[in-house]
Amino acid sequence: MNQWRLMFTGAQSVFWTISVIAAVLLAVALFIRLRRYEARLVSPTVGRILLALRVLVLLVLLLAFLQPVLTRRLDSDRPSRVVVAIDVSESMQTADRHASPVEMLRWAQALGMLGNTEVAPLLDSWAAALEAGEQPDWGAAVEGEVGSGPAVAELRRQHMQGVFTELAKMSRMEFVRRLLEARPHDLLKQLSDVQAVDLRVFGTQQTPVLPDQLREVLNSDLTEINPGGTDAVGVLTESISEPDGNNISGIVLLSDGRQTTSADVTSEAARLGSLGVPVYCIPIGSQLTPRDLSVASLEVPQTVFLEDTAQVRATISSSGYAGDRVNVQLFRNGEVVDQREVDAAGDHFDVEFGIPTAEVGNQEYRIVAEAQPGELRDDNNDRTFTVSVVDNKSHVMLLEGDARWEFRYLNSALERDKRVALTTVLFDQPFLHLLNNTFLNRDLPEMDVFQEQLASTDIVIVGDVAAERLPEPVWEALEHAVETDGLTLLVIPGKDHMPHTYQSPILRSLLPVEKPVQQLAERYRRSDPDAAPTAFRLDPTPDAADLTLFRLSAPGEAGGTDFSGLPGHPWAYSATPLPGASVWANLQLDAAELTDRAVIVHQYYGFGQVVWMGIDSTWRWRFRAGDTWHHRFWGQLVRWAARNKSAAGNDQVRLTLSDMIIDDSESVEVAVRWNPGLADQLKDARTEVILESMEDSPNDAANGSSNEPPGPQSRNSDPKSSGAFSPQSFPLTPVDGAPERFTTRLHRLKPGSYRVRLNVENSRIRLESPVTSELIVQKQLSTELANISCNRPFLEQVATLSGGRVFEPWTLDELPELLRPKDQTEVTVQERTLWDHWSILLLFFALLTAEWVLRKIHGLP
Repeated sequence: MNQWRLMFTGAQSVFWTISVIAAVLLAVALFIRLRRYEARLVSPTVGRILLALRVLVLLVLLLAFLQPVLTRRLDSDRPSRVVVAIDVSESMQTADRHASPVEMLRWAQALGMLGNTEVAPLLDSWAAALEAGEQPDWGAAVEGEVGSGPAVAELRRQHMQGVFTELAKMSRMEFVRRLLEARPHDLLKQLSDVQAVDLRVFGTQQTPVLPDQLREVLNSDLTEINPGGTDAVGVLTESISEPDGNNISGIVLLSDGRQTTSADVTSEAARLGSLGVPVYCIPIGSQLTPRDLSVASLEVPQTVFLEDTAQVRATISSSGYAGDRVNVQLFRNGEVVDQREVDAAGDHFDVEFGIPTAEVGNQEYRIVAEAQPGELRDDNNDRTFTVSVVDNKSHVMLLEGDARWEFRYLNSALERDKRVALTTVLFDQPFLHLLNNTFLNRDLPEMDVFQEQLASTDIVIVGDVAAERLPEPVWEALEHAVETDGLTLLVIPGKDHMPHTYQSPILRSLLPVEKPVQQLAERYRRSDPDAAPTAFRLDPTPDAADLTLFRLSAPGEAGGTDFSGLPGHPWAYSATPLPGASVWANLQLDAAELTDRAVIVHQYYGFGQVVWMGIDSTWRWRFRAGDTWHHRFWGQLVRWAARNKSAAGNDQVRLTLSDMIIDDSESVEVAVRWNPGLADQLKDARTEVILESMEDSPNDAANGSSNEPPGPQSRNSDPKSSGAFSPQSFPLTPVDGAPERFTTRLHRLKPGSYRVRLNVENSRIRLESPVTSELIVQKQLSTELANISCNRPFLEQVATLSGGRVFEPWTLDELPELLRPKDQTEVTVQERTLWDHWSILLLFFALLTAEWVLRKIHGLP
């Protein structure tokens, strides 16, 4: 319905209105007096027309001064909808056979498995008796029913027992489906009669579903929405964040209350309440805590060295078995290799195993907590994991000028690491001639020997060495080893020599930076006398987030790439990164504005890589922490360099995976680096990696040529379309500014063993041998099944803070009425100002012009 209204906004001021009207009346009076004068010069008709034109001009001015505004009010029906969100995570596959008889009775009533509304009083009496711990009167008469007595009682009891048996086998997900579709509630239909229903299923992600597709979806493979976890809060917040989220009148959440992803439940639920979107929660599952054992988490290294003992820690979640003895076994190839008898103390306990690594390769293990009597489900009692055993050490060469603090701690840390083969050259060190030679080497070997050492070295760390100690032939050998052999060169500059005293063009071409600048933290902010000295801290960039050397947290520990909690650095050597280089870390100093912040910069150089590390005080990370951070950082760095050196490939190309073992929720980056001399031949080529299952065809790739494309049926095929895995193709994308480098990312892979094979087409390049790398994808270790009880406090918190309610499955009669829209009218008000419209100005000048022309025609001044 449209309503028009004319308002004079200028009339809201009484003084202004009186002043305007008075001025207009005065002008009209003057016009009348002027007409008496003009009556002697023109005819009466002309005089009246002139007076009328002048009065009209005054009226137009009066209209403009009073500022008229034309408003239009439009009342329209506002569409609204209710979101029905169904939890389909793994915990919803649980059958609550541990539920109490009262719950079983009420659930059967909710699903319409027991009689109809006429027998509701009888069911209520049975429920009251069961709650009181008494035996119900199965033979009680029902109004309108013929017959009662012992025979009827036995039939009812047997029928009830059959219903309870069926419910004990029914999964929570099947219970939800029947609750939505079955009578007496027929919840979906009743809600649809009230307003539009937006039906969704969710795990860690959400997917919209049509009501007639609900049964099919719930019976299908739900891995697409990651049922290994639950994010109920995410469903609520994403619903109102959508473009049409303002028309949601309420949300119905059917879930067992498990929330495995981190979320601010309190603030998000309160925000829904402030927006007038109540959440009505329907708990699915028994109120009783089930008896259950589950492997909640694993701490296991993905890669260990040959002859080392890998320590594996499993956290077992225990519910209802406190004080019992639990047998935990470690399996390999179906055989028990170790076992522990552990007392279940509290709600969880830890079990540790030592895994000897006598064989090279990927070794798969399984930890199993032996099933206990009365367990609700035993499919969460075991976890499978893979350990990659390698037989090579990290070969490190450390070149330093003087024994500064960074060198001392770094040399000590690498010497103590038995999986590091360290070669140290300290050019400037005291020698008292009490021994035949210095304790550490103080000179480089002959050039031919030095080149042989570089060929077997993974990383060379160059510190603050004087320029004359490293002449140009040394840099030529280093450049050749980096470019050809895949050596990693890491430069730690110093205050005395590196790099400002060097004139080597080879060093300049190797470094990923230019215009280095020494930075002192005290120059930006003076520290107080009694306070800690001002210090820089590292701020890792997103490019460093996926690198193992920046993961300072061991499995199970909090943290990640956050270095803000570590001791800082009073001095740093920052620089400007070159085009094509990657900045891994910047300097940060509280709120200070820093220029030239790049302090750790990386670039690929041929098959190798060069890293600029502009800090020489990582030893400060040992403060009150020992080896925890310092040794972990450097240990991961040298192993990362060793992996680059041992990348799959040959003299033509190298293929590297960012991780060799990942979870099915993670992705892996594939990096391919060609010999720079082959860059021109790659311009029109199609380069890709082929992902093949090692379980289906373990020898195909090894026997075939890497230049032959997979069959037409396999390219871009979906591995989910059949039981066997069909090879998948992932095109490689060239990196800007580096025509010899290509990358791609593999994601959403199912658990299994894969081979990543490089393939080249439409090119003159013919690979000398297949270039492949192995990839292990493990099932994500989720906390979803660590606790399978119904988390009612979570649902009650969401409902209360959002202004909704918690409805038990058998108390849904009021829900449709609560969701009935009370006011669907949307009022839209449109305003149009008339006093400043162009037509008013046009009318004003038209009247003035007509009056002026009429006066001139009749000879008036």
